[in-house]
Amino acid sequence: MNKSIILPFFLILFITSILGGAIGGAFPFGGFFQSPIAHIQLPGEIIPGLGFTNTSLTLWISMALLLAFVFAATRNMKSIPNSRLQNIAEVIVEFFVNLAQTISGGEKGRRFVPLVLSIFLCVVVSNWVGVLPGVGTIGIVESAEVVYSHKEHKIDSCHSSDHGSDHGSDHGSDHGSDHSKEYTCKEALKEHLVVFNKIPGLGISYLPPGRGEDKIKNGGGVVLVEDVINNHSKVESGKLEGKSAGRLLPILRGANTDLNTTLAIAIVAMVAVQFWGISALGVKKYGGKFFNFSSPIMLFVGLLELIAELARVVSFTFRLFGNMFAGEVLLVAMMFLLPFIGIIPFMGLELFVGVIQAFIFSILTLIFGITAISDHSEH
Repeated sequence: MNKSIILPFFLILFITSILGGAIGGAFPFGGFFQSPIAHIQLPGEIIPGLGFTNTSLTLWISMALLLAFVFAATRNMKSIPNSRLQNIAEVIVEFFVNLAQTISGGEKGRRFVPLVLSIFLCVVVSNWVGVLPGVGTIGIVESAEVVYSHKEHKIDSCHSSDHGSDHGSDHGSDHGSDHSKEYTCKEALKEHLVVFNKIPGLGISYLPPGRGEDKIKNGGGVVLVEDVINNHSKVESGKLEGKSAGRLLPILRGANTDLNTTLAIAIVAMVAVQFWGISALGVKKYGGKFFNFSSPIMLFVGLLELIAELARVVSFTFRLFGNMFAGEVLLVAMMFLLPFIGIIPFMGLELFVGVIQAFIFSILTLIFGITAISDHSEH
């Protein structure tokens, strides 16, 4: 491409992105690329028919990619590496070995490297897979009835009202007759859905651009559950009559945007720290760090140390989860505000943040491990 047209090209793309997104949607001539903002949910969603969450599936895929890299890098190992993969693997391992030895002050730091390096690679690969195209944007469209049932089961007030209506209807009718479900949970009925198009003959649904975040009656592509729940999730009126309404359940979603994933890694890290401390100092000496009855002051200090150990699990969990989930929300928001060009710099930022968060998690595990095997009574 001619260098003289690069700047005008990106300038036109930037202006088109602004006018086509949510910002341009405020003007009558704008919003032609604007689509309803994606549904954001804290817990991972269970994939129908599989029985596990989309975040778990992403984690397993990440681990499969990591194992494939390790296998490819080590299957023909040589003393003088002649492949790029072996060179990359050796650089990563050597970096963490040197880091552990530098911080610990000797060879004893090597014992921490297998777990610390495993945590780093697990977290960084999971973070990077989470920003790949298709993660969070390709999945299964849930109908209005399914969305209603998810919301209904999370609201205690709906259980009592629905139970009362079902109980009364059972006693006032014959046992052999069929009953249609009564949708009485107001909170669940007010859930937002988006209107999809379908590719004829393939059964594939997609969200077309240009419908915006407004309700259908205002020309947008958002509809409430109550408006389509008795019509098989079909829009009944307007320009989009007959179109399918629902909510996207992503098949893949960033593993570390699920609190369960980060909590599991944090528990493994802190259990390993306690194991290192006990194996190096013994149960009595290591336990003396937390339960020291030599004086009231030392007992109080030990209890503070014990609380600090438990707090590390919480700190580990929410630090990684908070950064990764915030990054996911940021990418969704930028796709909504500035289609195409707006997401590019933030994807680069997320790749960088993914490495930083993985390094912080692993280096803190290393420091806690070195601290655990230190005998404070010698000082």
